[in-house]
Amino acid sequence: MVRLSTAVAIVASSTTVFGYAPSRLYMTHNSGNNVDTRAVPLPTASTSSSSSRRGFVTQSVAFVLGTTTSSLIATTNNSNNIINGVDMGGTANAVGPIKINILNPTYTAAPCPPSKPIPGEKAMKGMRGLCVQVTAELEELPPKELEKVGVYGYVNDAETSESVLANNPDSGTDAGQFGMIESVGIKDKKVEFEFIAAVPMEKDVTSYENGIGPLEFKSLRIISFPGGQQFGAINPCEMNEFSEECEVWEQENGPYSKGEFIMKSNPRTKGR
Repeated sequence: MVRLSTAVAIVASSTTVFGYAPSRLYMTHNSGNNVDTRAVPLPTASTSSSSSRRGFVTQSVAFVLGTTTSSLIATTNNSNNIINGVDMGGTANAVGPIKINILNPTYTAAPCPPSKPIPGEKAMKGMRGLCVQVTAELEELPPKELEKVGVYGYVNDAETSESVLANNPDSGTDAGQFGMIESVGIKDKKVEFEFIAAVPMEKDVTSYENGIGPLEFKSLRIISFPGGQQFGAINPCEMNEFSEECEVWEQENGPYSKGEFIMKSNPRTKGR
């Protein structure tokens, strides 16, 4: 093996780089257990032009600069991307909403108590409310702890294809939020949530073991917004705080106060 050893001194000042080349080169030759090092004189003015010397210095400077840069990059990676106390970045942190698909939902239903009436248009059509408890799997684990997680998607009666969601009575194009989960941990593979299903009064649900009959879930997913901003659980006071249903709810749950959702109440109009 033949190895050329050189020494190059680098002095950086603003945008100027100065190079220095030694007066001698050393050639090392390894042969078995013997190591032979010989000094090789640099070309003199009589055997080499000034342009050759400039070329040698330029190549030497470029080599050292490249080696120094590679070493700096490796050091940066090993120190968690921090140089002189300044974070130079690394793996991008998600700043937008986190979305995870929900798979294989199983559910049971029971009549809702008076404190959970059907909200929205379905209540005006003589529907009755069934409180549906759902257990499902997450397609992937959350990247971090999530709070106030919204449940989105479509839920239809599998026999009639009619929507059972009070806030999406016609299965419109907007798969809105219909449930909420208080928190989801980074190791949680399953989630549980509740929603109110609106079914016709004339439908006999006593023959169904699950208490409601077959349901069809579509585009089911959880969405967590930064800061846990969600619309919150629906109660009768959210629909009409002056209704009799709200009075019953307050008797069981205490005085009603408006929650801070994505669209916060206007303090000037007191939420109206």
